[in-house]
Amino acid sequence: MEAKEFDGKDLDDAIGAAAAALGLPASEVDYEIVEGGRKGVFGLGARLVRIRVASVGSEPVAPRSTPQAPIQKRAPEPNSSLPVSAPAGALRDIIAKMGFDLRLEEVRQDGTLELTLDGPDRKRLTAKDGELLSALEFVLHRMGRRGWPDEPPVRVVCRGFRSERDDELVDMVREAAAQVARSGVPHKLQAMNPYQRRVVHMTVREHPGLTTVSEGDGFLKRVRVEKIAP
Repeated sequence: MEAKEFDGKDLDDAIGAAAAALGLPASEVDYEIVEGGRKGVFGLGARLVRIRVASVGSEPVAPRSTPQAPIQKRAPEPNSSLPVSAPAGALRDIIAKMGFDLRLEEVRQDGTLELTLDGPDRKRLTAKDGELLSALEFVLHRMGRRGWPDEPPVRVVCRGFRSERDDELVDMVREAAAQVARSGVPHKLQAMNPYQRRVVHMTVREHPGLTTVSEGDGFLKRVRVEKIAP
């Protein structure tokens, strides 16, 4: 007995490939499932169904019908300009499927993978206070749970755009910084993600004599605003 494996977009497709290769009716293919497959999100992160079939002897069985023409595989695109990380590559594919003309840059900082989009279609991303940006970020988070669990949290931003939520955060930090500057009493802000903490750090820099300190060990940390020691 010689075992052979066959792939397909679903179980029927894999069985059909095995039947064509072995010259057997699909109903006579004796198989076991090796990989159950996965549809993925927007077609990304998908996995083929793989089955293992036992064929008799080392010589291939003579086909009983004309086998299907082999599937032509598309040559891989040059990857010299592709993003490095899996999340960036997935976002690039999603943007392409949406038909948007955008460029993608990725930066790792403060425990976050920040993916920045820019280009002619950026206004379409930022409509309605950046709802589409938030949706893309949510999709990447869901894909990342199984697709790239070792990658840091992903933040999707559009160059030159700041949402109303960011404006509210900046206003809150400026008020807290002004209180610390007047009273000298440190002020501890609520727990925030890395992106929000970066906004806090940058905003406090507007106030000479003040500094920020992050507290905590998890993904969410609190930031303390205080005066710089003389």
